Amino acid sequence: MRKAHKSKYLLYLTAVLCTVLWGSAIPLIKLGYDLFGIEPHATEDKLLFAGIRFFSAGLILLIPCLIVRKKVTMPGTLCKNALVLGLIQTAGQYFFMYTGLAYITGVNASVFNAFGTLLYIVLAWIIFRDERPSGAKLAGCLIGFSGIMFNCLAAQEMGSLSFLGDGFIIIANVCVAIGFLYSKHSVKSSDPFLLTGMQMGIGGLVLLVIALLLGGRLPTLTASGIVLLLYLILVSSVAFSLWTFLFRTLPPALLGMFNFLTPVFGALFSYVLSRMGLLNESSAFTVYTVIAIVCSVAGIFLSSLDSFKKSERSRPGKNE
Repeated sequence: MRKAHKSKYLLYLTAVLCTVLWGSAIPLIKLGYDLFGIEPHATEDKLLFAGIRFFSAGLILLIPCLIVRKKVTMPGTLCKNALVLGLIQTAGQYFFMYTGLAYITGVNASVFNAFGTLLYIVLAWIIFRDERPSGAKLAGCLIGFSGIMFNCLAAQEMGSLSFLGDGFIIIANVCVAIGFLYSKHSVKSSDPFLLTGMQMGIGGLVLLVIALLLGGRLPTLTASGIVLLLYLILVSSVAFSLWTFLFRTLPPALLGMFNFLTPVFGALFSYVLSRMGLLNESSAFTVYTVIAIVCSVAGIFLSSLDSFKKSERSRPGKNE
C-alpha cells in the first residue's frame, strides 16, 4: 500500500515538474530575445528562434522512435493529423506567441495562457455531445475569463495594452484551443510520440522557412544564449514525453487540473528573473495582476474538478 501511495505521489510530482517547465518557458523566451539581441520589431529573428527550438525538439522525439523501432509505419491518418496540428498548434500558435511576447510582460502572457484551456472547455460544450456544462464548469469559466479581463486592466494600467502584444497572445491561445478540439477524437489511434515529433518538426520547419525567407538571423551568439535555447528545446521534448507517460497512467481529468499551475509558475519565474535584474518586469506585478492570476488558477481548477470527480466515480474497482 505504501509503495502504491509513493508511486502515486511520484506521478503527481512529475505532473508538477511538467507545469514548472512550461511555466518557465515564457519568461525565458523573453530573456532569450535579450541574449540573442533580437529587437521587438524583428519578427523574422523571433520566428527563427522559434523555428530552431521546435524543429530541434521534433527531431529529439522522432530520432529515438526511428532508432528503437525497426519498422515505423506512417499511415495517411498520422501524417494528416501531424500536418494539421503542426500548422495550427506549432506554427500558428508560436508565430503569434513569439511575435507577441516582445510587446507584453511575461507575467501577463502567463495569465493569458489560461485563455486557451478555458476557451477549449467552452467550445467543447458547443461541439461535442459528450461534453455537458455543469455548475462548477460554468463558475470556473466565468471566474477564469474574469481573470483575463483583470489581466487586460493590468496591461492598461501599465500603458502596455496592445493588439501586437495582448492580442497576439490571445490569438496564440485560440490556436491552442482549436488544436485541442481537433485532437480530442481524431488522434486517439495515432502514436503520441510519432505524432508530436512530426507535429513539432513540421511546425518548426514552417517557422524556419518563413524566417529564412524574411532574412531572419540571431544577431548575437553567446554561450548563455545557446544554453538557454537548448533548455527551451528540452522543455518542449522532455515535458511532452513525461506528460504522455502521465496521460497513459493518470486520469486525463486529473492531469487537466494540474494545468492551473502553469500560469502560477510562469508569473513566479517572471518575478524571480525581474528581481535578479534579468527582466525589467517589476512594475508588472499590480493588484490587477494578482487578481488575474488567482481568477485564472481558480477558473481552470473549477472547470476541471467536475470531470475529475466523474472520472473517479467511473474508475473500475473504485467502489469494490
